[in-house]
Amino acid sequence: MGDVDHERRAVEYVMGTAQYAEALAALVDRTGRPEAEVREDAQAALAEMSACIDESATRVWDRMGRWLTRSYEVDVDTSRLGELAELGRRHSLVFLPNHRSYLDPLVLRAATTGHGISSNYTLGGINLAMWPLSELGKRSGLIFIRRSTRDDPIYPAMLRLYLGFLLRQHANLEWYFEGGRTRTGKLRPPRMGVLRYLVDAFRANGDDSDDAYLVPVSIVYDQQHEVSALSQEESGGSKAPESLTWLYRFARAQGRRRGRVHVRFGPPLSLREALADAGTRAESDDLTAVVPRVAFEVAHRINAATPITPAALVTFGLLDNDGRAMTLAETLDVLEPLVAYVRRRQLPLTADVDLGRPEGLRKALATLVREGVVVEYAGGLEPVYAIAPDRQHEAAFYRNTVTHYFINRAILEAALVQAADDDPASEVDIVAATWTRALALRDLLKYEFFFATKSEFDAQMRYETDLVWPDWAQESPAANQITELLAGSSLLLAHRVIGPFLEAYSVVADRLVTREPAAPLDSDGLVAESLGVAHQRWLQQDLHSPESISKDLMGGALKLAGNRDLLGPGGDELVASRQGFADELAAAVDAIAVIRSLALKG
Repeated sequence: MGDVDHERRAVEYVMGTAQYAEALAALVDRTGRPEAEVREDAQAALAEMSACIDESATRVWDRMGRWLTRSYEVDVDTSRLGELAELGRRHSLVFLPNHRSYLDPLVLRAATTGHGISSNYTLGGINLAMWPLSELGKRSGLIFIRRSTRDDPIYPAMLRLYLGFLLRQHANLEWYFEGGRTRTGKLRPPRMGVLRYLVDAFRANGDDSDDAYLVPVSIVYDQQHEVSALSQEESGGSKAPESLTWLYRFARAQGRRRGRVHVRFGPPLSLREALADAGTRAESDDLTAVVPRVAFEVAHRINAATPITPAALVTFGLLDNDGRAMTLAETLDVLEPLVAYVRRRQLPLTADVDLGRPEGLRKALATLVREGVVVEYAGGLEPVYAIAPDRQHEAAFYRNTVTHYFINRAILEAALVQAADDDPASEVDIVAATWTRALALRDLLKYEFFFATKSEFDAQMRYETDLVWPDWAQESPAANQITELLAGSSLLLAHRVIGPFLEAYSVVADRLVTREPAAPLDSDGLVAESLGVAHQRWLQQDLHSPESISKDLMGGALKLAGNRDLLGPGGDELVASRQGFADELAAAVDAIAVIRSLALKG
């Protein structure tokens, strides 16, 4: 499999299989085109996507990778690599990392080299296939695939066959199943396309074929050059197209030291067992129900492996303080209960998290000051720190790498406020009302975070409730005591964790109400208008979180509106439903405002 002729031989091998003959006949029938034309296009597609792992090319590629990643020291948790190497002797390993940077594949390659794990065939967008590097990449295992095949049934059919060929060869695979780099810092909803093709190929290989193992991978950077450009895109800016000039500028920007990049591996997942378990849970063999469950399990494992960095904690503490700068002592006061909470839950931390002491915090702040994300003013009695003007999105990017760890706590806080607000004077069952509100908030945020099943979510919420309100099972406080209960907590997170999401959603919902229900909805126009309105409301101090001025978050709001059949067309009933959606989000934002007020007073 290592020489340059592999690509040609792989194409010939695939085209000589019974599976190819069946696919070709089906494509001729589907397209109505002559068999010779379909065969020619199929061969061209296979030639375009085929790659090999050539030893000499790989050495050159690795040298280039070390140079491009020179900004970082690679920090790898090697505890799982022995297990992966053993599995890889008998099965294909399918590495599924999160995607934060163009450097991710080079970092993962460096992390696994020297541990007995074969090099990966890495699937990437064909937009990055720039000659002459594309030829070197193809000989180093890079499979450049088309981003859109909506009008071409031939290409996906050939990709399925090629993936099946690689699985039969016990080749290792790698791709970034979010479909693109995260714009907000958190894990994006997975794209199902390539995973669906892999599952199709795995099943087509038959029950007697060897298993494959999905390997969740978390990659987190202390600092990233790309965050500035990603933040501009989030605020409505356009993405710079990839080109050789772009690549030159990107490579030059990696000359500065930016700390460490942390690589963590989650527990590997047997594809055969995952499909069987997902089918049982979905009560169906339909892959449209099964594949998302497998993808979400991988996403849960990536999130659970993600380590908390000093940058994530510091930006967590400095954001959403009503723009107020903080002294070192004040920042410590915010972070101490957060770090205590993290340690109580035994969440994974990088080795350099030492924020409980002034020196450790000062070092973390200095790193962010050097990157321009945080500003320091030292001309008074003592230095004060704040997020730099117009850098809130970048700060939020680092914070959002770990918000998934705090989502349940944030939902509980907001749900308690909403439950108490239902009827403060009545003897409402606070526990039942809080659970109802928590489920409603969970549904509002389901396109932003990966939630457990309802039974698991119930157990998680009970755990969080024990921390906030230890005697909740024995004594239920009156509604008018909830504010007092929360005010006495040293840790309030909802305004920092879910406030920006709910504010962005609320802006979109308000603009949706103004749309003519019977007319087709211009989704792109609605998002563009919502971005402008959010920016205006931020300038007028009507929005608290500038991170809510986000194309990605507003796209999530549209997904939710579509899920609730609010995009139209319709009549009076649609008008009422859209207004109800806006009211629901406004109430959630109001609850966040209560939490924010209590936190700032504290």
